[in-house]
This record gives sequence, structure tokens and C-alpha cells, in this order.
Amino acid sequence: MIKLINEHFEEAAIVLLMAAMSLLIGLQIFMRYVMGASLSWSEELARYFFIWATYLGIALAVQRDAHIRVTMLTDLLPAGGRAAARILAHLIFAAFALYVMYQGWFMVEKTFRFGQKSASLGIPMGVVYLAPLTGFALTVLRLVQRIAAELHGPDAGVRP
Repeated sequence: MIKLINEHFEEAAIVLLMAAMSLLIGLQIFMRYVMGASLSWSEELARYFFIWATYLGIALAVQRDAHIRVTMLTDLLPAGGRAAARILAHLIFAAFALYVMYQGWFMVEKTFRFGQKSASLGIPMGVVYLAPLTGFALTVLRLVQRIAAELHGPDAGVRP
């Protein structure tokens, strides 16, 4: 069960968020053009689902080693040099992610403290601002897993 969650958590969450977002947008289109009355909350909720899906997508891309990068110079290195360059890149990315989490924590804490609510739904905006914090926390976890895989060999535990 833990292996299933480890391998598919972000993917399942993104699929659910994107499906809900698509249904909300479809419902909004139906209500606006067929029923002649739009929903005041559906676009806002769809936007928040998109924000969450985006930040979870960063962790999924790291897990699958599918994030954008330029490899022209590292491809010229021998295998050991390529692994060292990938580990260094993962460490730099992890430092950036930790910095975003550090700053994001202050934003979330401040938003919850001031009680800011969303315009249409009235939900605490801190829930929306938790998306970068959560996404980058998962990204750090996935980067640690990628580094461990690199240290155990180029093909050890690396998913295609």
C-alpha cells in the first residue's frame, strides 16, 4: 500500500483535481449558455484546483525525472560526471524548494492569522496558499529519492 501511495500519490491527486476542474468548467458553460445563468463560484474553485494541480505537478515531474533541463554539457561528461552533475542539480533545486517552503510558510501563517477569505467561496485563502508549500515539500521528498537513486547507481530504482 505504501509503495502504491509513493508511486502514484501526485498522479492520482492531479487526475482528481483536473477531472473536477473540467467538470466545473463544463458545468459553468452549461449554466451560462444553456440555462442563461452563470455560477458565481465555479471559476474560482476551478482556478484553485488548477493551482494545486500545478504545484503537485512539479513533484510528479521530479519523481518521473521529466522536468525541463538542458543536458548539452552534461551529456559530454563520463557516466560518473553525469551522475555528479545530476546530484548537484537536484541539490540546487532542493535548496530552491526549501527556500520557497520557508517563504511560503510565512505567507500561509499570515493569511490564516488575518483571516483572509476567497471572494466567491468564502474559504480561507491560506488553503490556497498551502499549495506551493505542499507541492515543494513533496518536491523535496522526490528530490531526496532521486539523489538516493543516483547514489545507488544510474538504473537503481529510477522510473522511466
